[in-house]
Amino acid sequence: MTAAGDTDGAVALATAYADARNHARAEQVLRDALVTSPDNAVLLANLARVQVLAKQYDAAARNAHAALVVSPEYGFAIRIYAIALDAMGWVDQALYMAWRGVAQQPHDRVAHFVYAELLLKVGRPQDALVVVGEALRLDPTSADSHVLRGQILARLGMSEESTAAYEEALQLDPTNASAVHNIGVNRLARSKWSAAMSGFLGAARLDPELGDLARRNIGIALARLLRFATVGVLALGWLILVSTPAVGQGATLTVGHRISIGVGTLALAVYAGWLSRVVPMRTWRSTLRAQHTLALRVGLLACAIPLGLVAVFGDGLTVPGIVGTALVLAAVVVAVIGRFAGG
Repeated sequence: MTAAGDTDGAVALATAYADARNHARAEQVLRDALVTSPDNAVLLANLARVQVLAKQYDAAARNAHAALVVSPEYGFAIRIYAIALDAMGWVDQALYMAWRGVAQQPHDRVAHFVYAELLLKVGRPQDALVVVGEALRLDPTSADSHVLRGQILARLGMSEESTAAYEEALQLDPTNASAVHNIGVNRLARSKWSAAMSGFLGAARLDPELGDLARRNIGIALARLLRFATVGVLALGWLILVSTPAVGQGATLTVGHRISIGVGTLALAVYAGWLSRVVPMRTWRSTLRAQHTLALRVGLLACAIPLGLVAVFGDGLTVPGIVGTALVLAAVVVAVIGRFAGG
C-alpha cells in the first residue's frame, strides 16, 4: 500500500503539473503511484480530475467511479464524477451526483458551485441562484462563484445585477477572463458596441482558451453593426434615385440634392471610421476570413463611399442614376445572402 505521505506527495506533484497544463506528466505521476496502490481512492479521483482537465472524459468517469467503489462517500470523487458525466452528455446523472456531492459535503463551496452550474444547465436558474448563494456564503472571496451568479442572473433577465456580479468578481480577481467576457455579452445585449468589443478582446488577451468564444461573439457584434451599414447603403442608393428624377431630364442634380447625398456619404464614411477604431485590424482580418458574409457587407460599405462621392460630383443624371441603382441592388443582394447564409 502507498503511504499517506507518498499519496500526498504524488497528488501535490501531479497538481503542480496540471496547473502548468502539463496534463500528460500529471497523469503519469498518478499512474506511477497507482502501480503500488491500485485501489487508492485519492489517487484515482485525482487522476480523474487530471483527465477532465485534459478532456478525456470517458477515462475520467471510469476512474472517478472506481474511486467511489472504494470510497462511496468521497465527496471530491463525487464532484469529479459529476463533471465528467456532464461533459459526456449524461446531464441527469451528473445532476444527481452533484446533489449527492452537496449532501455529502454541505460546507464545501466547490460542491455547491458544481451543483449550481448543473442546475443552470438544465434550466433551473432560480434553484441555481439559491445554491450559488450558499457557495458565496461559504466563501465570499470566490471570483468564480460571483461569475456563476452573474451568469444565472443574466439567464433570469437581470442584466444590471448580472454585470454587478461580474464586477465583484473582477474586484477579487482582475484577470478573470470569464467576467470580462460576460460583461461584454451584457453590454452587447444593451447595444453598447464599443464596450462589448473591449470586453471580448480583453477576455481573449487574458485567456487564450476563450479566444474562439470571444471571436464568435465579436462576429455576432460585427454582424449587427454591418447590417446597419447595409441599411445605410440602401438608404444612400434610394436617396440618389429619389434625387435623380426630381430634376428635368438632361439637367444635373441641384445643390440641395448634392448636399443631401454628400451628407449620407459622409455618414457612411464616419461609421466606417468608427468601426475601424473599435475593432483592431488583426481581429477584422481573422473574423472576415471566417465569415464571408461579413466580408461582403464590408466590401459593400467600402464601395458605397466612393460611389456616393461620384454621385455628388458627377455631371448630368446618368452617373447618379447608375450609382443609385447599383447601390440599391447590391444592398438588397447582400441583405438576402446574409439572411440565408447568416451574418
